[in-house]
Amino acid sequence: MDNLQALRHLHSWQQGGTDMPEGYDTHLRSQGRRPSLVKLQLLAEYTPDLTFVHEKAHAGHPLNEAADSLAKLGLRCVRGTVPRTELPRLVPLWATGALAA
Repeated sequence: MDNLQALRHLHSWQQGGTDMPEGYDTHLRSQGRRPSLVKLQLLAEYTPDLTFVHEKAHAGHPLNEAADSLAKLGLRCVRGTVPRTELPRLVPLWATGALAA
């Protein structure tokens, strides 16, 4: 994992902690589903053989860069700066680097 804040949460959860990132909504999702981080917290707590370590980011690795770019596009969609209807057209361009991050 290359995010130290996320790593701190994982280590805390392994010790039984329940803290979540600031602003994270832990209420049930549609159809009564648990939020993803709540599921991850339970997995970390109840799977004692999991090991979490810090790894330097893979800056420059093509697949990592594509994943980062798609995550940024998704965030822009959630924030309303990119219309969801544009995603099918933009994803192939964004993933290949044809659009600026």
